[in-house]
Amino acid sequence: MIDRETIQSAKDVDINIILDEFGWEKNKYGQIRCPHPSHDDKTASCSYSVSRNTCKCFGCGEVFDTIDLYQCLCEKVNGRVVPFYRAVEEILKLEDMANGSNGSAMITNSSNQVNGYQSGSSKSCQVNGQPSKGNSGSPYEMIINNSKPISGYELNFLHSRGIMLYDSFVYRGKVYTEQSINKALRTTTDQNEINRLCEIKTSGTLYKGISAILTLNKIQIKHNYWEGTNSIIYLVDYEADECTFLCSDQFYMGTGRHMAIQKSLDGNHTKRALGTSDFNFITKDIQDKGKDIYLTEGIEDALTFAMNNKRSISLNSIANLKSLMHYLSEDYVPCHKDRFVICFDHDSAGRKATQEMKDFFENYNQNPSNRYKYSYAVCEYPKQFKDINDYWISRIFS
Repeated sequence: MIDRETIQSAKDVDINIILDEFGWEKNKYGQIRCPHPSHDDKTASCSYSVSRNTCKCFGCGEVFDTIDLYQCLCEKVNGRVVPFYRAVEEILKLEDMANGSNGSAMITNSSNQVNGYQSGSSKSCQVNGQPSKGNSGSPYEMIINNSKPISGYELNFLHSRGIMLYDSFVYRGKVYTEQSINKALRTTTDQNEINRLCEIKTSGTLYKGISAILTLNKIQIKHNYWEGTNSIIYLVDYEADECTFLCSDQFYMGTGRHMAIQKSLDGNHTKRALGTSDFNFITKDIQDKGKDIYLTEGIEDALTFAMNNKRSISLNSIANLKSLMHYLSEDYVPCHKDRFVICFDHDSAGRKATQEMKDFFENYNQNPSNRYKYSYAVCEYPKQFKDINDYWISRIFS
């Protein structure tokens, strides 16, 4: 049993040490997003008192001391439920490390996991939510060095796009991870809450998560604070290990290919892709071994097909269309089992790119010097939807 003096020592630890440990950013007014796992705080509505060493959320009304804050951030950022006594121990070890102690303590959340999904080991180099001016290197390296594991905020964004990293139930327009439901059932004693959770499991629709698919295709999803805006990073790193065969045996691309696709979560800022690669495959560990490979404009469209156990290629931008054509013409040998299905957006740029892709396949097939021919088709999804991801959203949240 922990004595009162030890508990008070944990409560007296500078709250900024905990915020820095989790990379929980402060805006220019010194406010933070609510750390409570059940509060999807899209704006910084939580402030903290230096004199009291506590935080208070003016959105949900919760007050957090250092122990509350540590427990909440462990669960929200890392999907890790930490009991009170363990939180006290780890907070004091954090303080020792911050003060230069050489103790052998290892803080569990350094594993950079969100609900068991390995999110990489790049550490944030941020000051008050802004990239450190001391960073050097390429723009790609700047993004990677200033990125960190995703929190519940980014996870909720993915859920809004119909993309589940973990096995999840969709019930009455909301997404509930199976892990969170099971954890709540183990801890709650309220019969009404137990009935509600059981109804979600029995009446909701279960969707299999794609975290394993992302891992095998060397795709990480991370968070970045970009130009004052929260953004999500799709990091594709084909040098993550010594494997030289990417996605499947016929998709040999070698090493030295990587990219970071950055997209702001408010939808009002420009997307950008940086790195040595123009497009990426999502094919490995897809259970459906059918012949179709879907060509999409963006990574979220490609992840839509991953949700449906379909292989895909994300261009990440229509500007990369010529690069894909060059690859298919010069480096890829058509396989009779494969059919490329064009699934671009329903705007003028997408329609133009669809025609260009069809012309490419036709010209390639008509060239007598090309022994093997391409099989191709166009994905006919309803035209009232901008892209295939919008169509997928309408299906799962209908």
